Amino acid sequence: SSYMVDSITIAVGAVMGTPPVTAFVESGAGIGEGGKTGLTAMSAGLCFFISIFFAPIFASIPPWATGCVLILVGSMMVQAATDINWRYLGDSVPAFVTIALMPFTYSIADGLIGGICLYILINTLVWLIEKATFGRVVPPNKDLKEPWTWRSEGGIMPPWVGRLAKGRKDFWRRTPHPSVSDAEGVAERIDGKTVESDHDTAVATGRAEKTT
Repeated sequence: SSYMVDSITIAVGAVMGTPPVTAFVESGAGIGEGGKTGLTAMSAGLCFFISIFFAPIFASIPPWATGCVLILVGSMMVQAATDINWRYLGDSVPAFVTIALMPFTYSIADGLIGGICLYILINTLVWLIEKATFGRVVPPNKDLKEPWTWRSEGGIMPPWVGRLAKGRKDFWRRTPHPSVSDAEGVAERIDGKTVESDHDTAVATGRAEKTT
């Protein structure tokens, strides 16, 4: 939904004659951490503004002093490679090309363009061959392909729009969460019994331990 909001604001901003409204790295990090109101991006912008006054100090730091930090950041980023579907060539080859092109071309954009174009080329070619041969010629492990669809969750509109239309006051939440204070306790399910307070939770837990 964040990408949909990003694309809509870019289109509306272009019509209105304003600069492109897009999500940068700091905005993407805020979205990843759960920020939905824009306060995370504003906080990051405020920190960038404060850092302007310390720019001469930051510029005096030699590049080799920050190299070790970049290695740590890279090691944390490469952990996402374990989530790539390496079992099917239509998914693994574009991912590998994306990872390989970024350091060789010194450009993240070039790596993404190469990976996206190769993904479209490979999977379109596989689809055409499969249709032309009536499903008799398919690459190995085709059934292990990562599922992909252009449809977004809940239809064209973001899911929170549907929840807002239904009258949900906490429409930004995926599932309703009971607002129960610590004094009242949180309802839990223990051995098929709904527990409504901390005292009942302790009693039910003790019974469960005795039965085991």
